[in-house]
Amino acid sequence: MTSMPVLTLLGVTTLLPCIPGLTCHRSRIQTTRNMAELPLEWEMGEETCEVGEGCQDWVMLVYNGPQINSVVIKGCIQVEDQEPRVTWLRTGPGLSIVTYTHVCRHSDFCNDVNSTEIFENLPTPTVPGSLRCPLCLSNEGCENAPEQVCPAGSTHCYDGVLRLRGGGIVSDLKVQGCMFESQSDCDLFNGTQTIGSINVYEDCGFQLAAEALKCQHGTLETVKDISELPFQWTASQKTCDVGEGCQDTLMIIENGEQVNLVLTKGCTTAEDQEAKVTEHRTGPGLSVTSYTRVCREKDFCNDLSTTAPLWTPPLVTAPGTTRCPLCFSAQACENAPEQVCPAGSTHCYNGFLRLRGGGIISYRKVQGCMSQPGCNLLNGTQKIGPVNLSEDCSPLSYPLTCYWEVMFKLGNGFAEEAVAWSSLGSQVCEPDEICQETLLLIDVGQKSALLGSKGCSSLGTEDSVGVSIFSQPPGMLVASYTRFCPSRLCNDANSSSVLLNILPHPNVPPPGAVQCPVCVQLLGSCLNNTYSVTCPQGATHCYKGDIELQGGGLFSTVSVQGCMAPPLKSLLGDSKTIRIFSAKEISHFRYEDEYNENPIFSGASASSLAWMLGPKVLLSSLCAGICLLC
Repeated sequence: MTSMPVLTLLGVTTLLPCIPGLTCHRSRIQTTRNMAELPLEWEMGEETCEVGEGCQDWVMLVYNGPQINSVVIKGCIQVEDQEPRVTWLRTGPGLSIVTYTHVCRHSDFCNDVNSTEIFENLPTPTVPGSLRCPLCLSNEGCENAPEQVCPAGSTHCYDGVLRLRGGGIVSDLKVQGCMFESQSDCDLFNGTQTIGSINVYEDCGFQLAAEALKCQHGTLETVKDISELPFQWTASQKTCDVGEGCQDTLMIIENGEQVNLVLTKGCTTAEDQEAKVTEHRTGPGLSVTSYTRVCREKDFCNDLSTTAPLWTPPLVTAPGTTRCPLCFSAQACENAPEQVCPAGSTHCYNGFLRLRGGGIISYRKVQGCMSQPGCNLLNGTQKIGPVNLSEDCSPLSYPLTCYWEVMFKLGNGFAEEAVAWSSLGSQVCEPDEICQETLLLIDVGQKSALLGSKGCSSLGTEDSVGVSIFSQPPGMLVASYTRFCPSRLCNDANSSSVLLNILPHPNVPPPGAVQCPVCVQLLGSCLNNTYSVTCPQGATHCYKGDIELQGGGLFSTVSVQGCMAPPLKSLLGDSKTIRIFSAKEISHFRYEDEYNENPIFSGASASSLAWMLGPKVLLSSLCAGICLLC
């Protein structure tokens, strides 16, 4: 008997049916092909939707002479049903754009479009005209694009970027091609801003390069002896977006015989501001002064190149009786030398300054003389130009420094031989963070991948080390190593041996009867990177899927194909995280028959049962406890 959730409202009890969420085809594809290759077809995976979601088909084709760019988005979506619709946003001669949109809920996999055959009356060759334009459809750039002879009726050349945002896709497509006179210079989308669930934008701003400012650009943070002032620098250059101005921000903290300089220059959207010098704190003792300016009157108007506008030699003051440690340091101030404070200084300052913004990310330990007690070196200032400031004088406030690195490596034999795991630099953590290092190994036998992350994290507990084995031979090996630690630069593993030394190493079984394609591919598809192997004895079926990883500075999709042994149905099981990485596993085939002659097993976890009952929140609460009974 099928159980049902019970809903009681105003004393009335009703039995309500449990209805599972839809399963939809899933794809995210963008590719440029020749027109001669039409019709195009695409692979489809699958995705189990939340209750109430429908299945979406979204296809856009951009025609440009002999080339075509296609974008395909399929999957779950929350918007209302929409009948299949073909819309021509732009027709030729020259550049053309057509879209197909469809949202459905009438059955699983109702978003079943898998080729461009849905489009009719596609552009056909026309009589050539006399205009010649560059030809380009690219997500990279259009340097030295070849020219094409435009069709008759074309009157000018188009040069722009089409931006797509939403539905799991972020794409910037550079387009150069032929247009005709009834079209404006930058209106290839014909005024359209939304297509189904996707926001579309068009940018031809580079055509207005003469209106875009060029600004001095760069950042600097350094400690100098006061005898080295005035100090000078040379900045690099940057071309801003249209409408942006140039900004100069300089902050000087003076502490006895030392000064800390913080400089940021570059483009900004802030309104114009005349050059302004502000004394945030004056001596005796520690002092803080800033210079800010935003301008648009000419290129490189943010031309501050010296500390001269801010700083003049301090007046000689008589020494007082207070003595305080003297320190400006990115690290802790151990054994800082003492200085005799100037007359009028009565207290010692001991705190940390945190700076964020304008390309500046910094912690700075400060110790010196003050004329008043407390933790108010900045005198209430929280922002100088684009830089946000804060200070902390608690004794345990010193931030932790950790090694930082993100690693992607493809190769062979990573499950047997250790791979070097270096660090690119260091990272200053937030107050509640500690150091972490996470390593993920995916080995399909003939091919291996390593993904690593080092840095700061608020997710772990102190001094913990963990190894997880998600899948292992006779199928593929998927395993991870993670360490969290609370001391400076403690995430110092220098090779993958930290994982390999803990993994079991069973004997390799003899070959079996099943053959499967094998592949591990980062940031791409296995479509053209596979070859078949004979699986080890005990492997009964083939796997094909994607693992989407995000976190720890990493955002990547790993495509995997290989051998699997029962009872495994997925590489990660029910795991949604690999410590600091959030993980989503997506299959590319439905599981039909585990014991057919050439079995293919879905890489997705078993579909979770979901139920349709009034509001979605109420639905989840009612059915969550009885899913296994339905």
